[in-house]
Order: sequence, then structure tokens, then C-alpha cells
Amino acid sequence: MIEKFYIPTLGRVSNQITYSNLPSELKDKVIMVVQQNERDFYDYDVEYLVVDDDIGIAKTRELICRDAGETRFSMWDDDVVIYRRNQKYWSDYQNKSNMGGAKRKATDEDFVEMYELFNMWMDKGIIHIGHRRNNLPPGGRLPYSTNVFFNAIHTINGELLSEIIDEIDWTYCEFGEDAHFMLEYLTRGYSNRRTDEFPAHWDTYQDGGCQLFRNSENHNREHLKLEKKYPLFVSHKEMIAQGKYGKNIGVIKEFKYDMKRAFKSSQNKD
Repeated sequence: MIEKFYIPTLGRVSNQITYSNLPSELKDKVIMVVQQNERDFYDYDVEYLVVDDDIGIAKTRELICRDAGETRFSMWDDDVVIYRRNQKYWSDYQNKSNMGGAKRKATDEDFVEMYELFNMWMDKGIIHIGHRRNNLPPGGRLPYSTNVFFNAIHTINGELLSEIIDEIDWTYCEFGEDAHFMLEYLTRGYSNRRTDEFPAHWDTYQDGGCQLFRNSENHNREHLKLEKKYPLFVSHKEMIAQGKYGKNIGVIKEFKYDMKRAFKSSQNKD
């Protein structure tokens, strides 16, 4: 298991989906990250990291990473449910089924195996680990993908992050902060990995969280900063926001990130 488990949360005091779905061993490691004006509303038996009001998710992520230091830690949004997909889809497991059906909600034992896998990846030099969305089919011939985009659910190798944490411009953009973080370390030669075997469900644009102050105008403005800073790796098209709660934000610029190209760019530097 990892050493610390951060849950940044805002406007969802009584709706802690991530926390409710964690095994007890992980609940003991939870640190809820709450703004000062909401702290008195929380009575969960966990540690708390209290941050200033209205600082935004990008600054919040920075404070979490600095608080974690050189530990290995997770930083998950507050509405996450983890699943496990059948291993029959991958030759790494000899295409042998390990469950009935295509996938199931993760058990306590699955969480243990998942974090053992993550620790092995970090031992081999992976700085950042995420999850494929649960509603998508298996992504390829391997049960994971390397140097790709993911968001919302993060497990981070603080030992490696500490090497560059002061070089990262954490608050360059108010939204799109996950993509920006990735581009910062990928262009410096650090690799990420996304698990397909342990996909996750989480919602986007629902009430609470960033949606308290995000709209299509500032979403587009902040993401366009990324395209300006990294024109070789970021592009966009206009479309209705996806997902169950997409109507809450409306028409946005949907951005695409070429994370593999970003990583390759670091290999071409003298």
C-alpha cells in the first residue's frame, strides 16, 4: 500500500464516495483536503489538510504534493469507485479469466494487488499512475498504457517528484492542471502509466468541486494556455461537454494531448 491517501473535496460534505468505497486499511491513511470555510462541517475520523478558501484545484494539488514530500501517495477526487477488469483480455495473463463477467467492483484484496503493482511500477521509475475510465473497453494488448493522459485519480512517486517539484509551474492554469502537470514532467523525461486492469468510475461537471466556479468560458481560457505553452502536444475542437453532467457546462473546447510525443521530446534534448 501507499503511505498517504489524499482526498481533495469541496461542497460535498455528506457525499464522500471515494472514502466510502475504500477498504479499511486505506481509510486509515486518508487525509481529507478541505477549505477553511468547510472544515467545521466534517466529522470523518481521518486526518485533515486545511487549505485557504477559493485557492483553486491547481494550487490545492501543489499543496498536497508538498505535504506528501518524498512518500508514495494517492490523490483521488472525492467521487471515485474502483473496478477490476477480467484478465482474460491480456496475453500478460495468458488470456485466462479470473472472474465471472467482464469486470467487477474492486474488493479489498484487489486493492492490495493494485497497489503492489503500482509499487512495482514506481520501483522501475514510473513517477505518476492513473486509471482508465470504467465505461471504456480494454485499451490494447497490454493491461496498461505508458505516457498517456488521465485525470482525477493519481498515485504519485514522491521520491521522483521531489527532484523537480520546485521547477513545476503549478498554478500556470486554473483548469487543465492535470494535463499541465504531466506535460511538465514528461518533457523532463519522467514517465507515467495508466492501468486498464483497474479502471474507475467518476463523474465530471457534477455539482460541487470545481463546478462551483468553473464554466465554459474559464474552462476554455485556461486550457488554451496549455495549447499556447505546448503547441506541439496540445490541440482542441469545440463540442458539447461529455458525460452525464456535461449540460452543466455546455459547449467547450475539448482538448487532446499527445503525451507520448511530449515524452519523446525530452529524449531529443542534448
